[in-house]
Amino acid sequence: MISDLWRGVSKHPLKLAQHIFATFSMLFTLIKAVNYFVPGVKIGGEVPFVVMLLVGLIVGLKKIWKPSRIQIKIANCNTVVEVIFGDLFEQSGLRTISVNDFFDSKLGKPVSDKSLHGIFLQKCFGGHPDSFDRQLVEQLASAVGTNVDKSEGKDVRYPIGTTALINVNNDRYLLVALAKTDPETCKASADVTMMWDALHALWQRARIECGGHPLNLALIGSGLSGLGLPTRDLLNLIILSVITETKAKEITQCIRVVLHKDRFDDLDLRDVKQHWKE
Repeated sequence: MISDLWRGVSKHPLKLAQHIFATFSMLFTLIKAVNYFVPGVKIGGEVPFVVMLLVGLIVGLKKIWKPSRIQIKIANCNTVVEVIFGDLFEQSGLRTISVNDFFDSKLGKPVSDKSLHGIFLQKCFGGHPDSFDRQLVEQLASAVGTNVDKSEGKDVRYPIGTTALINVNNDRYLLVALAKTDPETCKASADVTMMWDALHALWQRARIECGGHPLNLALIGSGLSGLGLPTRDLLNLIILSVITETKAKEITQCIRVVLHKDRFDDLDLRDVKQHWKE
């Protein structure tokens, strides 16, 4: 909570000052009115002044404070959806990476180095994905792919929702095909239907692989796949999918949605939690 308060103060010092001044002014006016209209009552001196400043500070801090973590308990089961701001690669448990339908591994046009998929390849394989590709061959052996004439990168396309488990030292990653790739431009794109189908397949595989460990995923659909939905809508779509699937059959007891810190100003997690309480 302290770090969340400090983040609010450092990012919005002017808003803090405005809230303090507004609260102080309201209290000052109220005291002036009491002194004027109530005979025999005189409020003044250093103590009321300090109290008004403290009340203004408390109100100001409350206004600019936003939590960086919430938990949403799914009714009638043991599953909790946790939403946090942080780094996906630092979370315990399985980590989910959304990829294109070719499971490309070449950085550049096929995989942008700015995408989560690209960051994963650089961070976990140093940009040299030989071992990554060897694991994929094994994982996708039973998947039905289609050969496509593609300008660059891999040329076997897999259905949306195809999943693969990749091991990196002691960490495990679930890759799920979310976006369709244009064979000419290598541009990946997705829509809400694709995302829903990909999530459905992800939960099915996660039931097998999690073994009670948490499942972590980023804000799927917010990257270069270009769903075009606001942050809160994407998050609510993921949470709805989790709830729908969990009601059918438990996935794992903790599903954690990890939001990048640059999304912090896009939404207030208290509003998200309140929405799912109603």
